[in-house]
Amino acid sequence: MQQRENASRRLSDVSRAHPGDATLQNLLGLVVAKLDTCRRLPIFEYEAGSEGNDQCASAFRALADAERESVNRLLTCLQNHLVETEAERQGSRP
Repeated sequence: MQQRENASRRLSDVSRAHPGDATLQNLLGLVVAKLDTCRRLPIFEYEAGSEGNDQCASAFRALADAERESVNRLLTCLQNHLVETEAERQGSRP
């Protein structure tokens, strides 16, 4: 829980540093939401499996895999956006 709070604070620091950047705000918002979903899906999988709902457990596992992939894609976009934004701020393109 402590790590998540620290990560949220760091994300909000980035967000405050670029208040007029809607793309950045959208990327950060999605990353936070998807990280929360990634945190919860294994719990859903465990609970469904514990109740004998194997089909649902499998669906939760597949969703968790898909969410991790989407988080990775968003993080790549976020990284590229921050590099481009910094380059523009310094007057050059990467």
